[in-house]
Amino acid sequence: MDIDETYIKTLLFSLKKIVGSSFPNPPVASLIVESNTNFSNNKIVSFGFTSPSGRPHAEFNAIQNVNLKKNKKYTLYSTLEPCCHEGRGISCVTKIIEAKFINRVVFSVKDPDKRVNGRGKEELQKKNIKVRYGLCEKEAIEIYKGYFLNRKIKRPRVFLKLATTLDGYISITNARTVITGNVSNKYSQILRSQMDAILVGSNTLKVDNSLLTCRLNGLKKLSPIRVVLSRKLDLNKNLRIFKDCNSFKTIVFTEVSDKSKISLFSKLNVEIIVLDKEKYNLKNILNRLSFFGVCNLLVEGGSQIFTSFLKEKLFDDIFIFRSNFFLGNSGFNATGFDKFNFSNIKLKKKTTMTLGNDTLEIFQMKNK
Repeated sequence: MDIDETYIKTLLFSLKKIVGSSFPNPPVASLIVESNTNFSNNKIVSFGFTSPSGRPHAEFNAIQNVNLKKNKKYTLYSTLEPCCHEGRGISCVTKIIEAKFINRVVFSVKDPDKRVNGRGKEELQKKNIKVRYGLCEKEAIEIYKGYFLNRKIKRPRVFLKLATTLDGYISITNARTVITGNVSNKYSQILRSQMDAILVGSNTLKVDNSLLTCRLNGLKKLSPIRVVLSRKLDLNKNLRIFKDCNSFKTIVFTEVSDKSKISLFSKLNVEIIVLDKEKYNLKNILNRLSFFGVCNLLVEGGSQIFTSFLKEKLFDDIFIFRSNFFLGNSGFNATGFDKFNFSNIKLKKKTTMTLGNDTLEIFQMKNK
C-alpha cells in the first residue's frame, strides 16, 4: 500500500463518522500533508470536514486550518473530487489554487455532479497542480452510493427498515407494538441520524403517532426530513409530528388539492406536495425528494409502503430487526411475505449482528 492510499483510507474511515451531518451537500473528508522539497518526511498538518448545512466544504476547512509555508511541499487529500462551480461561496478548486503552496491533490472518486465530473481535476492540472485519483474507489462509491444515484438517475438510495417478531409480525393489528429491545432502538436512532429523509405511510403515522426524529442525546439536530405519504390527506393536525415543524422539515405527498385542507397544514409549516392521480407513485415521489437534495432515504413503513417498494424494486438495502418472541395469530404480517412473489428479487446478505436479544440482518439488492 502506497502512502497516498494510506491517507485516503484514513479519510474514508473518518468519513463514515460524519455521514448525515452535511445535508444538502455530500459529506467529504479532507486532510493536508506537509513534506520537505522531495516529498519525504511527511506529516499531517490539517484535517477538514464538510460543515453542517453543507458549507464550507471539507477542502476549504482543511486549508483554513493550516499555515502553509514557502519552503515546504503540500498534498491535499480528499474523498471526493474538489468542486469547481461557484455556489454559496468560492469553489474548492479556486481555494486550492489561491492557497498557492498546494502542489498535489489526491482524491478517491470523481464527482458525478455534471457541474464537476472531471472538471475540477482539469482546472487544477491547468494550474500545474499534480492530480491523482481513483484510490480506494470501491469503498468510496459504497459510501457515496446515494449521492451517485441522486446525481445520475434522480432518486435517493432507499433503505427499507423493518422490525418483526420471530414469526414475521410487525404489530398487534392496528395498534402500536414495541417489537425490538433497547439496543436495537438505539441503533435505529443512529440509522436515522445518517439519513437525509425518513418516509412513512399515513396509516403508520396514525397508529404510531411518532415524531420520526432522532431521540438519542446529541443526535436530535441530525434528524432527517420527515416525509409522509397521505393520498387522501386525512391526517389529524394534532398528531405529534405536526407540533414541531418549525424545527424539523416535514413534507406530505398527497393527491388532494383542496385549498382549505392544504392551508390547514401550511399554517403548521408543513410542505404539502400535490401530485395528480396518475403521477402519485413512488418513482415520482423519489424524484421529487432527489430534487430537494435527498441522497439517503429511510423507509420505516408500514406494510403497504414496504411491499410497494419491494414490488417496484425501488430499494437498495433492507434492514430487518428480528426480536426473540412470537405474536401468533394476533399479529399483523409485515409484508404479506406468504403471498408475495420474491422470485424476481435477488438479494445478498451483507451482514448479521446481534443487538441485545435481537438480531439484525442487512441485505442489499444484487447488481446495485
